[in-house]
Amino acid sequence: MINLIIITEVNANRVIEHIDSFSNLNNELSLNDTLVKKESSVNDYINFYQKYISNIRGHECPMYPSCSNYGIKMFSEYKFVSAFINTSERLLRCGHDYKNYSLAVRSDKFKYLDIIEMDSIDSKLLYKPNNYYFAYADSYDQDSNFQVIIELINNQFYQLAFLEILKYEKTENSFNIGLFANKLICLFAMGEYEKVLFEYDYKCPDNYKFNDELVYQISMAHYKLGNFDLAINNFLNITSLDTNFIITPRQKLLNGLLYANLYKWEDAKDIYKNLSTDFPQNKLFNVNYETINNFKILKEKNPTLSGIISIIPGAGYFYTGHKQTAVSAFVINSLLAYATYTNIKSKNYGMAILTGIFNLSFYIGNIQGSIKSAKRFNLQKKKSLINKLEFNSNF
Repeated sequence: MINLIIITEVNANRVIEHIDSFSNLNNELSLNDTLVKKESSVNDYINFYQKYISNIRGHECPMYPSCSNYGIKMFSEYKFVSAFINTSERLLRCGHDYKNYSLAVRSDKFKYLDIIEMDSIDSKLLYKPNNYYFAYADSYDQDSNFQVIIELINNQFYQLAFLEILKYEKTENSFNIGLFANKLICLFAMGEYEKVLFEYDYKCPDNYKFNDELVYQISMAHYKLGNFDLAINNFLNITSLDTNFIITPRQKLLNGLLYANLYKWEDAKDIYKNLSTDFPQNKLFNVNYETINNFKILKEKNPTLSGIISIIPGAGYFYTGHKQTAVSAFVINSLLAYATYTNIKSKNYGMAILTGIFNLSFYIGNIQGSIKSAKRFNLQKKKSLINKLEFNSNF
């Protein structure tokens, strides 16, 4: 318990969420099994902290997952030393420099997303503002049922509109492009992007596959699924098969965003530049061009340099813009180093070993974390640009 209390007292900003405890592995008297038992005991300490200590602290950790859950996962899936260092580094960062993290929504609360590197990010965790979708009505239909569908979509009742479309399809003897396009819009609005692709691939007649509205919706579905390369290749394939295909401005806007997500900045910039030239009355295109052009002026941070200068605790974090974390790293490492020195001086060697181990853990964590912070800064900078382009494009 002493080890746990020392760790938790170093930084007060922790959320303690109840999670299921991990089961112990069966016993063979081998070195690896001993290591697993040690890791399991650490998890037991953290679980004890979650169950009996966290609730009396009166506040929640702003990070997701919380530091305690982060530690449990680390000690369960990494070797002890690596887990110890990485958990120490997380404690240094917790509650600081929020602008360097994406927002996540958990139980109607905002958290700052900071998952373990080997984990993939569930897109449902990420906070995104509400989007509103409107019906496709190019093929105007006087049928009252069709008008009801349009009204439902335009008022954001996508599920009801989808059910009406399914009923309407039963009465149709031929393919209705307006009905089908609105069906894809409903599926897209409900987040069923794979179903959008399925409907297009298997239920849309070939002679309608080059419809500009359907092509746009398929590109958007690929975009939402993160299939940026596939979306571009699919679009290029369609335009090569149908040389008369008219590329709409919103499709060009989307293509620019696809290239930006692939970090092909020059390709994206060329698209926005051509749009601003072709449609000078639309200020939006020029805004995107200027946004991406100004981005190129900003320099990225060098992870190697960040790691080298973090020999002075906190210097690497300061270089990458994690200024509060830099102060935290410097103070904690200094205090632990001083505690180790005074314990040695007073010949309290047991406590000197203990504080020395923690000092070494936080010091190495500071170096590793500084390298990661440079990568995080660069990634967040790119994400920020893409978010601006996406917002400007009304996607």
